[in-house]
Amino acid sequence: DMKKVALIFTTLIFLTAIISADIILLQQPESLYNLGEVVEVSLKVTSLKEINNFLTLNLICNGVETEVHKEYLLLQAGEEQESDAKIPLISSFTNRIAGTCLIKAIIGEEFILSDEFELSNSITISVTDQTTEVKPGKSFFIRGEAKKAKEQNVNGFVDISLIQGSSSGLQITDTVKKGYLNINSTIPENFPAGEYLVSMNVYEKDIEDSITNQGSLSTNLLVSQIPTNLEISLEETEINPNSEMKIKVILHDQTGEKIPSITIIKILNENGKLIEEKELSTDEEYQYPIKYNQAPAEWKIEAVAGELNQENFFTIKSFAKVDVEIINKTILIKNTGNVPYNDTILVQIGEESMPIQINLEVNQEQKYALNAPDGEYEIEILGKTQTVMLTGKAINIRKIGKISILMFSPLVWFFMIGILGFVSYLFFKKGYTKTFIGYITRRRKRKNAKPITEKSLVNSNNKAEISLSIHGARQNTNLICLRIKNLKKNEKIKGDIEETLQQIVNLAEDNKAITYQNQNTIFFLFVPSLTKTFKNEKGTIQTAQIIKKTIDHHNKIFKNKIEYGIALNHGTIIAQKGEDSIKFMSMGTLISEAKKISNEAKEEILISEKFKDKSATNIKTEKVHQGQTPAYKVKQLKEDNQENQKFISNFLKKLEKHK
Repeated sequence: DMKKVALIFTTLIFLTAIISADIILLQQPESLYNLGEVVEVSLKVTSLKEINNFLTLNLICNGVETEVHKEYLLLQAGEEQESDAKIPLISSFTNRIAGTCLIKAIIGEEFILSDEFELSNSITISVTDQTTEVKPGKSFFIRGEAKKAKEQNVNGFVDISLIQGSSSGLQITDTVKKGYLNINSTIPENFPAGEYLVSMNVYEKDIEDSITNQGSLSTNLLVSQIPTNLEISLEETEINPNSEMKIKVILHDQTGEKIPSITIIKILNENGKLIEEKELSTDEEYQYPIKYNQAPAEWKIEAVAGELNQENFFTIKSFAKVDVEIINKTILIKNTGNVPYNDTILVQIGEESMPIQINLEVNQEQKYALNAPDGEYEIEILGKTQTVMLTGKAINIRKIGKISILMFSPLVWFFMIGILGFVSYLFFKKGYTKTFIGYITRRRKRKNAKPITEKSLVNSNNKAEISLSIHGARQNTNLICLRIKNLKKNEKIKGDIEETLQQIVNLAEDNKAITYQNQNTIFFLFVPSLTKTFKNEKGTIQTAQIIKKTIDHHNKIFKNKIEYGIALNHGTIIAQKGEDSIKFMSMGTLISEAKKISNEAKEEILISEKFKDKSATNIKTEKVHQGQTPAYKVKQLKEDNQENQKFISNFLKKLEKHK
C-alpha cells in the first residue's frame, strides 16, 4: 500500500534527523566478577551527524547508578571512533554491594546497555590441617585455602579470634598469599584453659584500602589446663599450743584457678624431724593438733603434687599459762603452758589480797595451803571464785612441799623449837624487839611507790606511761578516766585532797589497775595481761563507783572540795613492761573519747557507747548525751546488786575509820 510505504519512509527520515550517533558495544562484560576486579569495555561510536559531546560510562549495581568513565568525542558526520575503558569494581563505584550490575554507555540523548553480570564479594575458606589441642606457652597452627567466587586465589589478610562464651581471648592477624593461609601462633602462658571457637575472617582490600571480598569459617581448639603453682595455705602463721594448725594445699593452673588433685604433705619440727605425713586432696583442710606443752619453735610444712613442690613455715608461740584449782583449804597451781611460768599471782582472801610468786617448769604443779582466822571466806584467784571455810590465826598462804610434810615429824619440831628459842634470845638480848616490830609496821606501807608525774599529788606502785612506739600484743582494755576539774587550784593544797586522791589510786591499784596521769586527768587501766582475766567490766564499774563514793564522802566532811567527772571507756592498747613503769600505746580514740566524756560528767559516772556494748549483760543504762561522743549513765548493775552494795558499803566503813 502506497500510503504505508510513504509513512515508513517519512518516519525513517524523522528518526534519522533525531539520531546523531550509533553506539555499538564490541565486547560484553563477563557473567561473573569479584569485587576489586576490572571490567574491560570496548565500544564503537558511529556519527550520523557532527558530534561534539562526552561519551560517558555509568555502572549500575542493584539500581544504584554511578559514573565511572568519561571522555570527549569530536566527530564529523559519517566518522567512527572506537573506545576502550577499564572499570575497577571498587567500593566507591559499587557502594560495597554485591549483586547484579550492568554498564550504560551515553552520548547526549543516546545510550546503550550492556548485558547484566553478577558481582560477588564472597571468599570460601577450607582448612586442610590444624592443631586441635594446645598447652599454654606452646604454639598452634592452622593451614588452609581461600578462594574467591571464580576460583581465584585470595591475596589478602586473615583475622583470627579465640572465643569462649561472649568474650574473645586472643586476636591474631596474618596474611593470605596466593590463596594459602598458614597461621602459626603461640598461646600465652597464662591463657585460660577451655574449649575455644577459632573464628577466621579472610578478606581483601581495594586500592582505596576498603574491604572488598571476605569470608569466614570457624573451627575448635582446646587449651589444656596445666598445673603451674602449688600453694600451702595456713590459717595462721603463728599459733598457740593446745590448738589446731589448719593447713590447706591448693594447686593452681596457668590462670590461678584451682585444680583438683592429690597431694602429700609433711610436717617437720625445728630439728628437721618428720612429725606427720599425710595424703589428702588439694583444697581439703587438714587440722594438725599442737600439744599444749609443745615448746616454742618454727616448724616447716612440705607439699608435693605431681612435679610441683612447695614449703611453708609456721611458729609455735610462747604461751605462759597456769591452771588453778581450789580444793578445800588448798590451791593447786599447774603450769599448762609451753614455757616456764615466772610471775606473781594475787589471791584474794575475803577483802585481803595476797601475792604469791610462781616459778614452775612446764607440766610442774605446786600446792598452797590457805590460812585465815576462823570463818567463811570467798577465795578468788585468776578469775576463779569459791567460798571456803578457813582456820588459823592470820591470813597467809603457805607452799606445801616436802618440807611441809616433814614438819609433822617430832624431831623436826624439836629442832625448830631450838632454833626459835635461840633467835628469840638474840632479839631480846640485843634490843631487836623495837626494830622488828617497826619492820612489820613498815611492811604495811606500799613499797616502791613513786610520783606519777613531777607535780603529781599522788604516788603509784603500778605507774603507766604513754609510748609512741612500742612492740607487743594488742589487748582489749577497760579504763576509768577521773578528771579533777579544779586540780590547778588544789595542787598547792596538801593534806586532805592529796590523801583522798592517794586512797583512790591505792584502791584502783589493789584492784589490779595501772595508773597514768595527764595534767588534771588520772586514768586507771585494767589490762588483761595484768589482771589475768578478760572480764574486767564488772570490776571496772565497781571501782568507779567506789571512787565516786570516796570523793563524795570527802566533799561532805572537808572544806576543800573536789570537782570531778568520771568516764568509763573500752578500747585497744599495746602494753609492755618497762624498768619502773608499764609502757603503753593507745589505739584509736580510747583516751581522747574518755577525756571528752569525763569533761561532760558533773560529779557523776558516764560511760561510752563502746563500754556500754561490752558490759551490756552487767548493767542497765540511760542515754544522757547525744552527738559525736554519746554518753550513758549507769542505772543499775543487773547481777549481784546486793553484793555490789555490800562491797561498796564495807569499803566506805573502812574509809570512815581511817578518816
